[in-house]
Amino acid sequence: MIDLHMHTTYSDGTENCETVLKKCQQKNLDYISITDHNTALVYKELENKNVKDFYNGKIIPGIELNTKVLNIPIEILGYGIDYAKMNNLVKKVYIPATERNFIEVKRLYKKCINYGIKLSNNCLDTFSSDTFASVFFHKEITKLPENRKLISDEAWESSKIFYRQYMSDPKTPLYVEMDDFVPDFETASNLIKQCGGLVFIPHIYEYKNNANNILNFILNNYSIDGIECYYTTFSNEQHFNLLNICKKNKLFISGGSDFHGKYKPDVDIGVGYGDLQIPTDILSNWINKVKVF
Repeated sequence: MIDLHMHTTYSDGTENCETVLKKCQQKNLDYISITDHNTALVYKELENKNVKDFYNGKIIPGIELNTKVLNIPIEILGYGIDYAKMNNLVKKVYIPATERNFIEVKRLYKKCINYGIKLSNNCLDTFSSDTFASVFFHKEITKLPENRKLISDEAWESSKIFYRQYMSDPKTPLYVEMDDFVPDFETASNLIKQCGGLVFIPHIYEYKNNANNILNFILNNYSIDGIECYYTTFSNEQHFNLLNICKKNKLFISGGSDFHGKYKPDVDIGVGYGDLQIPTDILSNWINKVKVF
């Protein structure tokens, strides 16, 4: 079994790389990829460790990059990257996460006020720049029950859905413009290609109502290598649909849990909600095209 999508404390995970590797060993995973957001610094740390002390499988150097399609913020995965080169390139394209969070909070505050959302006085004074704007404002919005009529039931219950359904959708009044700090698809995917990696589209159905439009636009306008067909939240129908798309378009297949530690407490490495099973043999037609750490 494999897991090619997980995060550490180098981005938005709560577990350090040693803990992540130990969890991978406990699950007897054959191949893994740590795919932190907009950084591959975890691999620089691993250079100075005896990885076999923690994990006996093989590691494909990876990264998850923020980008946008149709003005909607999405992510792409890069596998088999030259991580040292990537760590230099991302500095030229991406601002630090704390800076991005601060910008998003200021913009979302104005959107909320204009939309009629009630917020506690001086709520921005309590904001910490290491917190996602979506998480911060979801907490603030749901403090006051009168805001419920302005937010869908599912977004009221989940900051992740609030981000996808409102902050990321240009059709909503709470959409946060990110053009000045999130690169377009071609720029982001070229970073991966410059570093010798393969470009994959992850968790496409996490983009909800925009998912099919995003995927079709990418397939019709850009060159990618594969799609993440195995994912924690995918239904059987979504899973098999993506497998068929990959077969039709001659694309590679990947899969991952999207482990974040305590930020996603129900999602465990290798098994997602508990029954995710990603077979090693999906790597058979592309593992020889990437570097293994």
